[in-house]
Amino acid sequence: MKVFVLTDCPSPYQVELFNEIEAKGECALEVGYLRDRDPGRRWQASEIRHEAIGLENGGLLRARESVRRADLVVFNYYRHANAERLIEERDGPWCFWGERPGFHQHAWAGRLLRKWKLSKLHATPAPIWGIGKFAVDEYRREFGSQRAYFNLPYFSDLERFRSPEREENDERVFLFCGSLIARKGVDLLVAAFARLVREVPNVRLRIVGDGELRAMSERVDFVGFRDWQEVPGEYAAADVLCVPSRYDGWGLVVPEGLASGLPVIATDRMGAALEFIETGQNGWVIPSGDEEALLSAMRQAAVQPLRELRQCAQESVSGHTLQSGAARFCRFAQETIEAWNAD
Repeated sequence: MKVFVLTDCPSPYQVELFNEIEAKGECALEVGYLRDRDPGRRWQASEIRHEAIGLENGGLLRARESVRRADLVVFNYYRHANAERLIEERDGPWCFWGERPGFHQHAWAGRLLRKWKLSKLHATPAPIWGIGKFAVDEYRREFGSQRAYFNLPYFSDLERFRSPEREENDERVFLFCGSLIARKGVDLLVAAFARLVREVPNVRLRIVGDGELRAMSERVDFVGFRDWQEVPGEYAAADVLCVPSRYDGWGLVVPEGLASGLPVIATDRMGAALEFIETGQNGWVIPSGDEEALLSAMRQAAVQPLRELRQCAQESVSGHTLQSGAARFCRFAQETIEAWNAD
């Protein structure tokens, strides 16, 4: 089974998954990367151990041939001229794999853009792989029920985040790890923490990341950018992970934090939060954009014992492994081909 995947750029978590699929050996995988890197991301390049084509480096002709020859083509990106071209040229089983649409400020404009850019998806029975149930549900609403849908979220190597059981410390450390932009809700977090400090004396906030919303406040440590390999150490030094995103199609930091044994505070507009977090069991799911709800969750996390929540956190993502992700990818590829041929 020859599978060709077209995606944006070699981000570390995708490279990890594709490397694992290659190692599994159940399909002949080739990945086309539309860009060499995302200029908005400072991650160091990951080692690619699968067949790969860089379309920025003259690889378009090779990609066109791979799209023609593959048993299945998985399009993980569409807002690029080369992606549109390859989607139009594909004749045979293919699918679209994407995050949940429709939660940006102008959702109606996004729907019109998708209807235009993904007109071939509307016109064919091509299955859709949603990145989490959060995405699958919305794609089904937008594209109808007359096609197959599959739940294939992002996977990464969570083993590197697992750490020995933590001791209860006098100081409770909240961690934010991500881009410092409004969509990630870091402004709400700093505001809620400033209020929490006035109520609870033994709390600290560490902010790992870079972006436009740098903020300093009492008992806030601005750590700055940490590379991919340095992030597990930041989780290991914290007690609670805060991910107050106004919107995140998935939110990879959620399973990372849970795997580290951190209870996670996240919002109801995050795919991974809805997939993994049960309020009061391994964290808190709060309404997006709600500073009062964020403060309430942080207040609870600051004063209550965390031992049971930590144990539940790790157990909740114990099955979300790279190996299971690679197996699901291969199984869905086979089922997608079968669903296409059945139609």
